[in-house]
Amino acid sequence: MNAEVALFPIPNLVVFPGTVIPLHVFEPRYRTMVHDAVRDERMIGVCHTRKQIHAPRKQQTIEETLASNQATYQPHEIFSAGACEIVETTADGRIHALIHVVRRYRLVNETQTLPYRIVEAEELPDESERRDHTREKIALNDRLIEVIGQQNPALANALKDEAWIAQPAGEFSFKIFQFLRLEPDLMQSILESTRVSDRLAQIDQVLRGVS
Repeated sequence: MNAEVALFPIPNLVVFPGTVIPLHVFEPRYRTMVHDAVRDERMIGVCHTRKQIHAPRKQQTIEETLASNQATYQPHEIFSAGACEIVETTADGRIHALIHVVRRYRLVNETQTLPYRIVEAEELPDESERRDHTREKIALNDRLIEVIGQQNPALANALKDEAWIAQPAGEFSFKIFQFLRLEPDLMQSILESTRVSDRLAQIDQVLRGVS
């Protein structure tokens, strides 16, 4: 069954299932979206953008920024979504929220455009693969530890945790982006890939280039 999702397009931000994304929400339409999503138990999809449709007015004061909608963007059709949790609402109305990202979706149909987009979306599952990816996953994890170990020993130790190492390769290929940031369009390409082996290969190629 398809899901109803409110879209939050953010340039250069690609999010993956199994992660928790903090958001600072200040535009009136998206503050409304967050409140509506919590009230109606509707998921919010955070998505990278294809292009800017409408630019914001330049040289705005903080008060003007909080009172008006900013740039409008065309979202990518494939995105991740999850439940929204409001952590704090400031005195001037800004919202600090967390999106608990659970699944990946493909946009099917836009059902609302204003004041914010609501879409009908279908879940995007991985293709079935017969091969086991455990060895590739462990090799990738070792390479990530090697890359970040000197700069962040605490994180390197966390990546040696048994529960982290034991997770399925498909989940690993998404959750690794809690610790790894790549060029946004490359991350979008990895998000859209429905083959675990292809995602692991893309990540491996990047880590080999920086190790």
